[in-house]
Amino acid sequence: MLKKSCRGVFAGYSAVLLALLAVTVTGCGRPDPVGTVEGTVTLNGEPYSDASLVFLSMATGQGGTADIRPGGSFKVDTPLPVGTYTVYLAPKLGDPTGEAQPVTIDQSVPDKYWNEADSDISISVSEGPNTVEVRLES
Repeated sequence: MLKKSCRGVFAGYSAVLLALLAVTVTGCGRPDPVGTVEGTVTLNGEPYSDASLVFLSMATGQGGTADIRPGGSFKVDTPLPVGTYTVYLAPKLGDPTGEAQPVTIDQSVPDKYWNEADSDISISVSEGPNTVEVRLES
């Protein structure tokens, strides 16, 4: 009688061990590769800083943003998954603790750079550090 109940216990343990092994094998894969992105933005060859940058993967919908600092430099705060990103401008938002200000866009920059549908700027992000130059032309 004891032998039959032991078989059931061992069969139950075997099933649990197989399930844990399956989870371990599938769950321990390498995470998706990512890259950090920083660089400069120029308008007609001159440093540009009157906006923020948006990086959007049209394939996955993932992306990131970066404020353009004086002198045209930027750095995306969080690493981006490896892939191709459409890059476009977004207006800088004012101080969230200050008085509300109307949002305006810089009219000296062509309209195509202000939305993902028209932007012709494409950046490929590879694993590790990426330094890019975003060139805007009138």
